[in-house]
Amino acid sequence: MDIQVETLDDCRIVRLRGKITYECCPEFESRMDPVLKDPAREIVLDFREVPFIDSSGVGEILRIYKRTREGGGEVVLLNPNPKLRDLFSMYRFHQFMQIREESEMNPHA
Repeated sequence: MDIQVETLDDCRIVRLRGKITYECCPEFESRMDPVLKDPAREIVLDFREVPFIDSSGVGEILRIYKRTREGGGEVVLLNPNPKLRDLFSMYRFHQFMQIREESEMNPHA
């Protein structure tokens, strides 16, 4: 798994690459902790290059959501493939997080 973090004003864009599974969640968590300590208006998790996520990865997304909301921010799930979109729908993520495609992002918002 590869994780790249970009800062754009008070938004953090986290570009993920590879499967998000139990084995890589400790690395995911340790890479996200510094991002979460610096409050952001929005944390965007880009899933464009993520083919699969297991329940541990889902748990990490929920942890990121909880910590971000505690700081008054929002989480956006960006570019999930159809399987991930179905998974996120099953967990009802759309009820409390935005799920968008890159074409729906407004860079001047």
